[in-house]
Amino acid sequence: MKTFSLSISLLFPLCLLLAGIPARAQTPRYVIAFTDKNGSPYQLNAPAAYLSTRAIERRSRQQIAIDSTDLPVNADYVNAVLQTGNVQLGYTLRWTNQAVIATNDAAALLKIQQLPFVRTLVKSANRLSAPGDRRRRDSVSTARIMGTTDIDYGSAYTQIHLHEGEYLHNKNLKGNGMLIAVLDGGFPSVNNNRAFTWLRNNQKITYTRNFTDGTADVYNYSDHGTHCLSILAADLPGEITGTAPEAGYVLLRTEEAGTEQPIEESNWAAGVELADSLGVDVISSSLGYNTFDDPQYDHTYAQLDGHSLAITRAAALAVRKGMIVVNAAGNEGESSWKYLLAPADADSVLTVGAVTSQARVANFSSYGPTADGRIKPDVAAMGVGTALVTIDGTIAGGNGTSYACPVLAGLVTCLWQAFPRRTNLEIVQAVKACSSQYPARDNRMGYGIPNFHAAYDTLLKREAGDTAFIREQLANHMIKIFPNPFTSQLSIYYQSTASQQPIYLQLIDGAGRLTRTWQLPAVSNYGYFTTQTGLDKLPVGMYYLRFVQGNNKEVVKLVKQ
Repeated sequence: MKTFSLSISLLFPLCLLLAGIPARAQTPRYVIAFTDKNGSPYQLNAPAAYLSTRAIERRSRQQIAIDSTDLPVNADYVNAVLQTGNVQLGYTLRWTNQAVIATNDAAALLKIQQLPFVRTLVKSANRLSAPGDRRRRDSVSTARIMGTTDIDYGSAYTQIHLHEGEYLHNKNLKGNGMLIAVLDGGFPSVNNNRAFTWLRNNQKITYTRNFTDGTADVYNYSDHGTHCLSILAADLPGEITGTAPEAGYVLLRTEEAGTEQPIEESNWAAGVELADSLGVDVISSSLGYNTFDDPQYDHTYAQLDGHSLAITRAAALAVRKGMIVVNAAGNEGESSWKYLLAPADADSVLTVGAVTSQARVANFSSYGPTADGRIKPDVAAMGVGTALVTIDGTIAGGNGTSYACPVLAGLVTCLWQAFPRRTNLEIVQAVKACSSQYPARDNRMGYGIPNFHAAYDTLLKREAGDTAFIREQLANHMIKIFPNPFTSQLSIYYQSTASQQPIYLQLIDGAGRLTRTWQLPAVSNYGYFTTQTGLDKLPVGMYYLRFVQGNNKEVVKLVKQ
């Protein structure tokens, strides 16, 4: 592993319930691949048994079908493995039909290999007990960068302004209603750090999981995860504000302390599978892999082809499941390796390189091409002097693509919040197309530095101009609203019935009081309108939205939550 720089209770099947391997055991671990999923009680047409409602809705919005990779591993197979002797289950991987176990029982291993439904059994790693991160190529200093805008970002101003991210925030697009998974080596002090008080008080940390020991405790270990989360979610007005301060967060520890083992790649794959099941929208991963304690496991450059490595395939499949995966490129630019780290080589992953506040490439930032000739990284963000919060609550500056990654991940999340019906790939394409070097690109900055003002305006024009889609959504109605229920945003499709007359939208509460009015210009046919202003401050409850154009009226019921 190279770092670049209240949980909810859900009824998921065995694939997501970790048995819990002792945290400091010296027990070897093995990855078992099963031959099939025959006899599974789970069905493709009943995904609620193994995917959350949020996950199913995310798939449905993007017209992504549930398939056999989504089905959990056969629990009978797993139980049979555990009955062979002194064997402990770490977790299962449904996408690849595997299980990770820990055992010192040689007799049990022989029995497992003889089971008719076991395809392969491969030793992965021993758990070591050395504390801390043995290798870290990110650095943190006390440097601070100040600036001003409508929001007092404090030290975070430059890293947000470099992308015109404040344009989204000023539209109240701060990640509300979105869910981000952060994969890292630990999140010490997040449960009491002053920078995350708002996050805790508003129950925005929705799930935690430690894949290294099977517990829900992620609030220890490496401080790298805390740094990355602060870039996303810190809320200290005048000192530092994150790029997606109102999003929900899933915190996943996938890294082993004091060791570099291939099991960490399996942990990462398990993390993105869990994120998928929980309905996560965006994954922020400041992790990458190429060398290990045992050199026989080291990756070669030839394997960085987008499909040879299991972790890269997991990242690509996460995108195919409808999530946006944002991954740091790596900090190898000045090393003999110099190239990307897996899974940043995945074609569909949004790979992020690092630049300075002056938009110059950081020398340490890893670069492409991939082994099959594709240009990487895709884009770049500020990864030199990036403002972050340390575990003791002080503000510091950090260097590393680790820190460029959450800058981008948060802003991408806020952009998707504005256009929820767009697919993950459409959002990523808009980000690339509105970057500083587009359509040209290179292997240091990709398409360059994304501009989220331009990306928002581009998607808004596309949304408003998609008359065929709007007509289909409206059917025989004059307006359609989404999301419903809503929290801080309303998006409205409407049909103009009299081209010379203005349109009025009136939001009425359950007691019949008019709370908001919007006047829209007359259009000749179909239109699109979105607003975020002040809706988050409305009391929870039932509302009515009335469409009025001349003598034509229509009322829709909606719920604020």
